[in-house]
Amino acid sequence: MKPQFEEAKFFSQGLAAVRIGGKFGYINIKGEFIIQPQFDEAECFYGGLASVEIGGEGYCIDKTGNFID
Repeated sequence: MKPQFEEAKFFSQGLAAVRIGGKFGYINIKGEFIIQPQFDEAECFYGGLASVEIGGEGYCIDKTGNFID
């Protein structure tokens, strides 16, 4: 059986960062994408926020995928 994801990080606050097709997104415990793969790097959620990277730039997102200023 072939793995579904290229990389998977720990679940934190109900979501886990997973890499598929070279990009990270976030899944829930059912394996459903809550935030579609679009990030070059992604960290676990802490306090409702997670650090992500796109094109060498760092950003913070909330659990719906909205970018936080």
